[in-house]
Amino acid sequence: MAFEGLSDKLSAAFKKLRSKGKLTEADVKEAMREVRLALLEADVNYKVAKDFIASVTEKAIGSQVLESLTPAQHVIKIVNEELTALMGSEQARINISSKIPTIIMMCGLQGSGKTTHSGKLALHFKKQGKRPLLVACDIYRPAAIEQLKVVGGKVDVPVFEMGQADPVEIARKAVAYAKDYGRDIVILDTAGRLHIDEELMAELQRVKAEVKPDEILLVLDAMTG
Repeated sequence: MAFEGLSDKLSAAFKKLRSKGKLTEADVKEAMREVRLALLEADVNYKVAKDFIASVTEKAIGSQVLESLTPAQHVIKIVNEELTALMGSEQARINISSKIPTIIMMCGLQGSGKTTHSGKLALHFKKQGKRPLLVACDIYRPAAIEQLKVVGGKVDVPVFEMGQADPVEIARKAVAYAKDYGRDIVILDTAGRLHIDEELMAELQRVKAEVKPDEILLVLDAMTG
């Protein structure tokens, strides 16, 4: 919903720019004020929004833009380019190990979507012809194992679980199982935790030391400002 609102407000600001045949520096600054408010209302960090607007404004009020035949389009293009740069203009691919299996450890806060994302990753790799294995390493949250089984069932990917056993042991045996049964991608769905929870953070370190994951993915709420 927040992103839909942001899109609507950006569109409204751009519509005002397009309605003017010629732009002045004041017109650009007024449009940038509206863009800044739209970003802040979408929970974008204040400093990020401030720096973004400063960068766009500096590029947009140059004589080459304001004196062009289509100044509004130039400004919109600059905003689009800066947004792309802000969000990340390059795609990062998951590192696939030359040795089977590739091990991916999912980390994050409780409720951030690790289990759901684990299922999506499994489906992604399955479509590529891989044979993924989901591993239930969250032994703390009620029904966490059952939730992963439901997710695995929906994407038709097996789930390795050992009930309430030690997560380090679960991870170790899951990797051994994957080697024995030709599962080339192992996705460890770990328990959610805060960085101040020393015991659970130490558990993550032990899992990492035991199975040496090829990728560690931090799953975050996209609405975090």
